[in-house]
Amino acid sequence: MGLYSRLRSAWSALHDGGYDFFSLDGKSNDVEARDYNLSAYYSNAFRGCLLAKARPLSSLPVRVYERDGDLRVKAGQPFAVALGDLLRHKWNPFMTGAEGIRWLMVTKDVLGEAFARVQYGADGLPVAIWPMSGAPTIGVDNGGRPVFRYGGDKFTQSGNYLESEVIWVKSPLLDSDGIHGRSLAELAANEIGLSLDLSEFYSHMINGEGNFPGWLETDQQLNAQGFKRLVDQLKDGGGVLRAGKIRIFDNGVHYKTTTQSMVDLNLVEQERWVLLETCRTLSVPPQEVFELSNATYSNIEQGALNFANKTLVPECVALETAFSGVLWAAGFTDCYVQLDMNGLLRGSYKERMDGYRIGIYAGVYSPNEVRAKEDMAPYEGGAEFMRSTAYSTVNPETGEVTPAVTANNNASPLPGGNGDSQRDDGGPGDAHAMGTALAVVHADMARRVRERFEDKGDSDRFRDFAGRVLAPMAEACAAEGIEYDVNSDIEEIING
Repeated sequence: MGLYSRLRSAWSALHDGGYDFFSLDGKSNDVEARDYNLSAYYSNAFRGCLLAKARPLSSLPVRVYERDGDLRVKAGQPFAVALGDLLRHKWNPFMTGAEGIRWLMVTKDVLGEAFARVQYGADGLPVAIWPMSGAPTIGVDNGGRPVFRYGGDKFTQSGNYLESEVIWVKSPLLDSDGIHGRSLAELAANEIGLSLDLSEFYSHMINGEGNFPGWLETDQQLNAQGFKRLVDQLKDGGGVLRAGKIRIFDNGVHYKTTTQSMVDLNLVEQERWVLLETCRTLSVPPQEVFELSNATYSNIEQGALNFANKTLVPECVALETAFSGVLWAAGFTDCYVQLDMNGLLRGSYKERMDGYRIGIYAGVYSPNEVRAKEDMAPYEGGAEFMRSTAYSTVNPETGEVTPAVTANNNASPLPGGNGDSQRDDGGPGDAHAMGTALAVVHADMARRVRERFEDKGDSDRFRDFAGRVLAPMAEACAAEGIEYDVNSDIEEIING
């Protein structure tokens, strides 16, 4: 019995009035029997397209996050953690998380929609997810809440279930009311039928069962016994092992040939046409079902990315919304489920490395974050973010340009400056500037000025020499926004 049914029983014990329950289906509230179009599973084309979508999605890592202001953090709510564990590992003792996602994907395309029940423990946390082999009737109670009335199956008892107890996934095509999904197998019934007919035809052709390039004709009337004898004669000459055997018919029966040969039937092209039509219905590129007649090395890789972006991403969003609906219905509106698509969108090795390089230099990723994406161990210091010193910030309202500032606001002053350094890369105005290239250059300049002072003493000629030596330093500091005074620096060098 579902949570809704239990609550309803408790409510009815306290109140005489009942629930004003009505169906959105325009049908009775009894569970409708599902019409399993099993013929779709026997179509090679349709089955191949189903698995081409279901298998990649079932292999994706499942994670549960929550919003902390503008930040996304790993969900810490016990309810969200419990649901995430089920989705990642095992739905129930008989079904893994990957199998559950494959079942949802295949079922909703074949039947139009798929339902699964979330089982709760005594503590109110999810403990299992069970597939629902039937289709519940969807209704609304007098409080405006969606309610699923279900007739029951081997894993789920009959009763009414709340929105937080049911995972509901629909096919991309909806009915005229926008409530239920339409079966893609039903819409592709013509292609599925042709696929099955072709497979059956191949079987008959291999067995030699009536696939003669002609017909039998007689001007005499055949009775039941004569017709049976003719059938036996045909069977006796059928099959590969009996090919070429001479047949002798009685009752004036003679063989008439047709003008069309097996080559004229062009069965391979017919089967390819059926496959392409099925691929269009399920939004699967032909190369994903190994139809490689028009494939090249370059377009296969790009086609795989297009398949991930245009087919798998929308399917992924539908699954995420269905899983997140359980969290939202339970009151955890800041939590959501996300399937990690990075593995399917990785591209080639060179493209990934180029993208990582741009991300690291732009300060989007740290080196250790990139190494984690490639399943590599972090290293000490790899958690630091890089930032270019050539960038400046622009105020969107005033248009004022501000050079990049250092994270250390207590920088030691440059010789000849007041400490208002605007460098963020360890320039001379930084307390740790002595290891930078600019500090090394300044140290060499100061050494030359000091040696001339000790040799010649202080004079106008010495001052002119020191100014020429330190001029490049002044220009470099001006370009980097570092306050620097040549005369003050000379005095510090002399007195230093």
